[in-house]
Amino acid sequence: MSHFGKPGERAERSRRWASPLFAAAVLLIFLLALPTFSPVSGASVQTLKEKLAAKQAELNAAYAEYSKFQDQLNVLAEKHNAAEVRMAQIEDAINGVENEINRAQKDMDIVRAQLVERLVALYKDNCSGAPVYLEVLLEESDFASVIDRLTMIGRMADQDQELFDQVAGYLDKSRERQAVLEEKKRAQAETTAELEALQAEMSEKFSAASGEYQRLTDQVVKLRAEVREAEEEAARAAAAAKAAAAAAAAQKAQAARSNYSGGTVQSGSFVFPVQGPHSFIDSWGAARSGGRTHKGTDILAARGTPVVACVGGVISRTTPTDIGLGGITVWLKGDNGYSYYYAHLDGIASGIRRGVSVSAGALLGWVGSTGNAGSCNHLHFCSYTSSGTPTNPYATLRAAD
Repeated sequence: MSHFGKPGERAERSRRWASPLFAAAVLLIFLLALPTFSPVSGASVQTLKEKLAAKQAELNAAYAEYSKFQDQLNVLAEKHNAAEVRMAQIEDAINGVENEINRAQKDMDIVRAQLVERLVALYKDNCSGAPVYLEVLLEESDFASVIDRLTMIGRMADQDQELFDQVAGYLDKSRERQAVLEEKKRAQAETTAELEALQAEMSEKFSAASGEYQRLTDQVVKLRAEVREAEEEAARAAAAAKAAAAAAAAQKAQAARSNYSGGTVQSGSFVFPVQGPHSFIDSWGAARSGGRTHKGTDILAARGTPVVACVGGVISRTTPTDIGLGGITVWLKGDNGYSYYYAHLDGIASGIRRGVSVSAGALLGWVGSTGNAGSCNHLHFCSYTSSGTPTNPYATLRAAD
């Protein structure tokens, strides 16, 4: 349910949605241009054209309402991804500052040990009676030797001062780094609170949107069915023109498919994996903690939203317990040659285990926040080629939604 709110993408959606109706309109043009080959009268052709135009207007209006509704939910996905990126940057900065503090502490421990050793030596000198430097001076009989001794004592004092200065410098740097660390941790706490607030807001909006989502979905499905009926009626009235219209429609669909951003649309039938109100954006390659980049699409939805098989295939692996980055996961090896990874599930449906064959649309589990998902309930969805190369599933998801 996430065709995002960019004007160019909305225009692309309108063109893609209208393509079946465009094909039907082409049929009617052929009917009008070739009256000798069709038994349909001019009046009935006009009726079909008006019917198709009316249905097209209804369907376009329904899609416009659907897109406006979806755009409101997609704002949350944008905000959440931005917060995730900030959190990754903050965590990396905290690790860097902590490493600097540890290195500085080791250096300061070395200098501090030298200073303590020097202080102990001075203390022992003072406790033995007259300070050593006085004894050194009194041992000299001529003035030139006394001056030489004073110069040596001065150098010793300079070395002591240098030790003090080094300790003081390390302490100043340690305080500075500690202040930076505290600042980063405050930012981390604020971003964590922001993510939790976003999750609460998303849960509330997804819950509130459930009824509206179902209404719009039912409306679109109903209008699509009516459009198909109108197309079939036009096709029956112009059988001779059907093949040419189908070829034109296929060519237009292929051109539209090549214009998708965010990866390539996979061929064949594909079922959207989250069955309920949801939101997603093209976050492929976005920054994640530890220097990682995002390799998939995060589909945000309420906890417990059904997750289904996107294609028919065989379950190749499952992780039924909350461990690792992905938490509870399912791997599906599709009959189309692709493999699909479902992560952060709240649980796995009964009977879903390695070696089980499933059909497209079969229940696999439910949306959750296991693994490293934090407080964000979402499905992390990945697709892989037969050679194991990860591919951006965004365009395929958008086309199937």
